Parts: sequence; structure tokens; C-alpha cells
Amino acid sequence: MKPVLLLCALLSLTACSFMGSEEAVNPMEAPKDLLPEEAFVRLMYEMNLIEGARTGNTLLGDSLPLGPYFETLYRDFDVTAEQVQRSFAYYHGDPECMARYYQWIIDSLRADVQILSTPTSVSDDE
Repeated sequence: MKPVLLLCALLSLTACSFMGSEEAVNPMEAPKDLLPEEAFVRLMYEMNLIEGARTGNTLLGDSLPLGPYFETLYRDFDVTAEQVQRSFAYYHGDPECMARYYQWIIDSLRADVQILSTPTSVSDDE
């Protein structure tokens, strides 16, 4: 299931890159440290997972504030919060691509829910 989702994401990202027009789609100039599209979308997916688990300023069932979770995520992606903000601002300059990114994120989250909601069979040995 995951390879299919990854393929869909790659096709969506490729579609955004090759709009068939010589004119720039995004009116902003790309920052020097712009996250590649695939990494940006994957990071946004992970951020949405964190946001989905939060209650107020902490994660469900945890007393830790959200900051450390995002810091760990940024460290895993080898990015800074400022780099994420600049990339976010740049990619949001093209609403059509952002709509596709968010649709991929929503579809991926739905697929995850289906996988997690599917009962697993327990063997007789256990």
C-alpha cells in the first residue's frame, strides 16, 4: 500500500514541476535553502500527524509541549524551523500545487487510518 502512495506523491510532484508553461507558476523567488518538493510534502505529512495527536499545547496523553516533537522532526529531516517556514511560504505561492500536496497528505492519512483500523488475525498458537 505504501509504495502506491509514494508513487502517487511522486507523480503529483512531477506534475507540479512540469506545468507545460515557460512562465513561472510561483511568483516568489525560491529561497537558497528551499526544501525539495518531495521532502517538503513528507515533512508536511509528518507535521500533520503530530498536529492530529495534539490536545492544546501538548500531545495526547503526554505532558511534553509540542516544541520538542517538532524539533525532533526537524532534526530527523536535517532542516531548521526557519528553513521550513521559508519553504512553506514559497510553496504556498502556488495554490494549485499546494492543493495537490494537501490532497496527497489527506489521502495518505486516510490510508493510514484504514490500515490501523483493520483487525489483525490472531493465530491459534497465541
